[in-house]
Amino acid sequence: MDTNEVVKLALGAGAMHAVPADPAKIGFYEELREMCAMNSCGNYDTNWGCPPGCGEMDALAGQISSFQDGAVYQLISGLEDSFDFEGMQKAGKDFAKITLAIKEALGGTGEAFMVFGAGGCSNCETCTYPDKPCRFPDKKNISVEACGIHVSELCGNVDLKYINGPNTVTNTGLIVFNKK
Repeated sequence: MDTNEVVKLALGAGAMHAVPADPAKIGFYEELREMCAMNSCGNYDTNWGCPPGCGEMDALAGQISSFQDGAVYQLISGLEDSFDFEGMQKAGKDFAKITLAIKEALGGTGEAFMVFGAGGCSNCETCTYPDKPCRFPDKKNISVEACGIHVSELCGNVDLKYINGPNTVTNTGLIVFNKK
């Protein structure tokens, strides 16, 4: 796959920004996984897309590093104010739809790829975790943070803003492709 094609695909799926990224320049930080374990978002140990269900950080980092090309994509959504929790939830759902659309489009190429979104997986009303395998592993959303990636650093590495002004929320995802 060509990087420009993947960027166009992400934009066509609804991302506001999509830019090339070098997987070799992505840092992985164990302290982010430790923050997941503190469960401030309430998703830890509740679904296949969040730790520990999504897999060990070292394994995810190894998988990401096994690709030679990447792209970062974003959706910037407006909020009524900085306390607009419903607006933040809607933005997360909109971003999850974009992430799923990217996965489905790339799935038709026959190429190896991985797509990481934001937040936990919410594809199913009730997750099978931990009793049964994921019903839809090809649709499962693993967040960039669950991989131990600082989103602010990732954005800085590709010249995208992590914060896009007052009364906005920015969701950021990562696509890796072309196995080494």
